[in-house]
Amino acid sequence: MRQQFFLGDSSISELLPVLRRYAPERIFLVRGKKSYVTCGAAAVMNEVCGILRCSVTEFYDFEENPKIEDVRKGLSLLVSSNSSLIVGIGGGSVLDMSKLLRFFYSYSGEATGCKFLKEKELLPLIALPTTAGTGSEATHFSVLYKDKIKYSVEHTDILPDVAIVYPPFTYNNPKYLTACTGFDALAQGIESYWNVNATEESDEYAKRAIQLLWPNLPVAVNAPTKQARDKVSEGSYWAGRAINITKTTAPHAFSYPFTTYYGYPHGHAVALTFPFFYKLYIDKIISRKMLFLKEVLREDVSDYIEGIGLDLILKDTIDISEVMDKCNISRMRNYPKNIRYSIRLDAQTEAKLKKYCEENGITKGEAIRKGIDLLLEGKK
Repeated sequence: MRQQFFLGDSSISELLPVLRRYAPERIFLVRGKKSYVTCGAAAVMNEVCGILRCSVTEFYDFEENPKIEDVRKGLSLLVSSNSSLIVGIGGGSVLDMSKLLRFFYSYSGEATGCKFLKEKELLPLIALPTTAGTGSEATHFSVLYKDKIKYSVEHTDILPDVAIVYPPFTYNNPKYLTACTGFDALAQGIESYWNVNATEESDEYAKRAIQLLWPNLPVAVNAPTKQARDKVSEGSYWAGRAINITKTTAPHAFSYPFTTYYGYPHGHAVALTFPFFYKLYIDKIISRKMLFLKEVLREDVSDYIEGIGLDLILKDTIDISEVMDKCNISRMRNYPKNIRYSIRLDAQTEAKLKKYCEENGITKGEAIRKGIDLLLEGKK
């Protein structure tokens, strides 16, 4: 699962040599609706494709947060285009769509399942992010929604062959988008670092991401400079590399319903859930990792989030019980295990729990852990 990647101002100069290596006659371009032009990517692609004299089929008629219906529509267009290479240029949803199309062009199987059969060779995929935050260009999984339920399609062949992270594509992003995508990347880095699946390699990427993102994101949002924008783009890529090994944890697990049911952009949704789990980790776990986070993250996390313009006050219409019910259980398993927390029960449930404990001779904690284990088993 190797990827060729290029970072920084000079990275865009690698696009032409990379494309020449594949010698495509027809390119399938997955792009954003408006950002593709406003960020400058359209001008770059027009020039490169003119030099190569190759035709381009564009796909941009799909919603944010890819839905299975949109993937089917894109696959139909990809097959009919007879393209030999895919280029994805856009934010996280665009890159996820390009990865899903590349994968399901070659593999059969239920999109929301986990068993796939390779039926033909993969088309090469080149990913160019136009936001600094999702890290999708660096991961071997893609987000897919079906009936308002979020699925993660995971396979080594989903990882793009080439990632070109060219920071100037992000320079015109508005403040709120910069804050949302940037905080998503920061949360990815931190969640990878405290993750139960962390390795020496993922820790190296995560620390690099955290050290780049924490001090530079507020500047990129509130008083943008070239240096800050560039460092946030670089940090985003390394955060993606980190979660490509570990995946995310509790803050992401609880964030998805805020996006699906209440319309919060993904990064803002993560910001809503992050402070609780960060405080839980910092307060309960004594480790060298905790000390590193305390050293780097000197400001209160909630103040930091509100300082980049992400409101932490929940809308009155939000049903927290629904959010709890719809959380991603598999991501919860990645959160550090040796954490205790209190559960407040209504009187009726408390009475049932007490009776069950007395009849079975176990403590309340043991009963609750048993219930959680059964829940997790049922959701596998």
